[in-house]
Amino acid sequence: MILLPPSQLEIRIFHDLNLDGGPLLDALATALSSRAFGFAVAAALLLLGVRRLRPAALLPGLAIAIAISDGVGSQLLRPIFARQRPCYALPPSAVRWVGAASDVGSMPSLHAANFFAMAVLATAADRRLAAPAFAIALAVALSRVYLGVHWPGDVVAGACWGALAGGLGAVVARRGRRPATGAAPRSP
Repeated sequence: MILLPPSQLEIRIFHDLNLDGGPLLDALATALSSRAFGFAVAAALLLLGVRRLRPAALLPGLAIAIAISDGVGSQLLRPIFARQRPCYALPPSAVRWVGAASDVGSMPSLHAANFFAMAVLATAADRRLAAPAFAIALAVALSRVYLGVHWPGDVVAGACWGALAGGLGAVVARRGRRPATGAAPRSP
């Protein structure tokens, strides 16, 4: 087990992002962190990505990316780092705890990991999806700090972990890339 207490800089950044932005920003951050939003983004990725990749390759690529980012992240990485979430580590008066969070390890942020994995996979499917996919992933990552349930380092670690997982999923998905229109099929 590796204990990683937040540094003073990380605590300061946390407080800068964990501010009271009002009910509209609270609702937006909560929506970005919802399970339904994650499923909607994954479904959109599948619908948009099948234009360039065969569904038979994109779906396993997405499944592998999420299994690695979420499954390995929760079962292996979180127990190794055993980092306490800010909503449990700080006194109640020192944190705005808006979102739900169980009292389990916080590093890496699995929300950040999953959305960055999907962003990498979206980019592999179609480079035009890169900007919106990474913007969504960044918004979700920041929402986790805003809601008081992750340290900034948790979301950075989650983004890196997710990008790696997404890269592995993209390797699988690229095997199903559709040939360019009018291109001759490659011989084996």
